[in-house]
Amino acid sequence: MGIVIMKSGAFQALMDRIETIEKYIYQKEPKQPPLQEIWLDNEVVCAYLKISKRTLQRYRSNGVITYSLVGRKTYYAISEIKRLLEEKRILRSGDSLDELAAKGLMTLPKD
Repeated sequence: MGIVIMKSGAFQALMDRIETIEKYIYQKEPKQPPLQEIWLDNEVVCAYLKISKRTLQRYRSNGVITYSLVGRKTYYAISEIKRLLEEKRILRSGDSLDELAAKGLMTLPKD
């Protein structure tokens, strides 16, 4: 470990910059993750798409939808649901994906 000697003006400028960074970090409001990064479980996806769990399983088995397994639970990226709707592989009325994202965020475990 070494000793650093600074002029008091330089030290004060350094401290001011550190305080500015600290204020920036702590004043930032937590952001909602981008839409494509939100993950939804089986129940939310089935309810939104108005399909059965078996139909969703068939989509997974046939490679129609990509998914991720975490433990014994299956999750789908909201971007994947959006892709299915855009490709008209699943017919669904014009409900908002933002609403679906909000439901997905409510079901995520809190850290």
